[in-house]
Amino acid sequence: MILTLSHQKGGVGKSTIAWNLALEFSKFLPVTVIDLDMQRSMSAANRIRTDKGMAPLDICHFGDADEFVHYIEKDHEGRLTIIDSGGFDSSFNRIAIMASDVLLTPVSDKPFDLLGLQKYEEILEALSGFQEKTIKTHVVLNNLNPALRNFGDVMEFVLMSEYFELMTSVLRQRVDFSNSVGVGKSVIEHAPQGRAALEMKALCKEIGEILNIL
Repeated sequence: MILTLSHQKGGVGKSTIAWNLALEFSKFLPVTVIDLDMQRSMSAANRIRTDKGMAPLDICHFGDADEFVHYIEKDHEGRLTIIDSGGFDSSFNRIAIMASDVLLTPVSDKPFDLLGLQKYEEILEALSGFQEKTIKTHVVLNNLNPALRNFGDVMEFVLMSEYFELMTSVLRQRVDFSNSVGVGKSVIEHAPQGRAALEMKALCKEIGEILNIL
């Protein structure tokens, strides 16, 4: 099974969400993370985790597209692969999109994020034409102001597109997200009763149901 955090725009929260999902799902099934992000944020967090004596994630990188495709061809139901794609358009990221069982795209309510989502829709449309089937991504509202209750502009754009499906889960701006990564933990490990942990648990449950692994 392949789950890809995908968006051609950087800074939307792909690595943070991928990190948390990988640590939570690895509690009950084998998980491999493919770090395609040029900043390799997950790999850095994993080193912190290792240095602190906690069980690290299985993270791998690929030097060329052929190695990446070879890994994908060996994909099977008994393992979950989580791909943290980079915040740019590339052959690696397009391969990940087409190979995935589930795509997850974080987006906030900020204007530049909405513009980026329009560009990402164009990429999905092009790849859908190539595969001759509609490629959809699950859009999760992320990094929202805790006081914000009206997501009208984002929801309207997402719901109008045949390439987007809006998730029920919402992740808001919480200091626990950054603090937990800084100590090599998931937000659920770091502050299990906090609001950020509760939001992440809800997202894990929703994705687990989509992947049929819960």
